[in-house]
Amino acid sequence: MSKFDFESLTLEEVELIENLTNSSIDEAFGDGKPKGKALSAFVWVVQKRTNPNYKMEDAKKLSLKEALSMIQGDETKKE
Repeated sequence: MSKFDFESLTLEEVELIENLTNSSIDEAFGDGKPKGKALSAFVWVVQKRTNPNYKMEDAKKLSLKEALSMIQGDETKKE
């Protein structure tokens, strides 16, 4: 699974993730917060960009490692 540039989320996608998680995007991915709901929402929103038939159930079947690898971002931008 390819890595995703978090900053490329549209405001509509950010709002959708916030509605699905019932918290701000910063809170949804904050330290110590449960990650299952936030990661599922994030993966689902991102995958729907290229596959409109992608379902939330598909996102929930990913391993934690697969989901986390998507949100690591582009390491080259951090330099």
